[in-house]
Amino acid sequence: MQSQVIICDQQNVYAMGCGLLIKDNPMLMGYHIINSLQELNELMEQEESQKAWPLLLVVDSALCYYGQIDGMAKMSALRKKISIMVIYNDQDDTHLYQLIDNGISVIISRNVTQQEWSKALEMARLNKIYFCSIIAEKVFAMVNHTEKIKLTEKVHQLHTYDKYILLRICEEASSKQIAYEVGHSKRTIEGHRTKMMQKLEVKNLAGLVKAAFVSKLYDHYLVNPGLYDITSFAKTSSL
Repeated sequence: MQSQVIICDQQNVYAMGCGLLIKDNPMLMGYHIINSLQELNELMEQEESQKAWPLLLVVDSALCYYGQIDGMAKMSALRKKISIMVIYNDQDDTHLYQLIDNGISVIISRNVTQQEWSKALEMARLNKIYFCSIIAEKVFAMVNHTEKIKLTEKVHQLHTYDKYILLRICEEASSKQIAYEVGHSKRTIEGHRTKMMQKLEVKNLAGLVKAAFVSKLYDHYLVNPGLYDITSFAKTSSL
């Protein structure tokens, strides 16, 4: 049965090129180009109401980034309704791990050959597994760094309040000093520190510092200090 393709990509020129490849495939019945998941929801409702062809989604990985609110959850929900092929353009292997962990089974990079792109689209249409050669190499390397990836994932999942405490620990700030900065008691900060150790499965402060550097949280902080403005985290303790 033929499939209707939806290309959800922020790079319009690339999306238009994909459309040309789709036109030449007899198993595909046309395509739509959109730029956001919101547009995707509206288009899906329209297609379902018209009882049109089965849908196949080609989506930019940036639109299902696990760091965005509900980004990965939306992809998981969509996967139950339509076939999905992800165009991966991220250097963060944790994101790739998240995609695979959430059941995305067809992933290619942007700079693949026409043959690989067409093969991926067909495998997605048939709900099979396919990684282009570049992604396959990443997955192989990722298998050998699973523990690091899991630790990075856990750090990314920390509440912003805890991330701030973790960053200040890296800068050798005492619990008393951090407490003064965020407007809470020293005991509250120590409680957060203990919970972080449990969540990240480390035994001491050195383990917390290691987690911040392995996950590149501290590097991100140095490049983007404005994202860690203390006024955003003060008075937000969950304890």
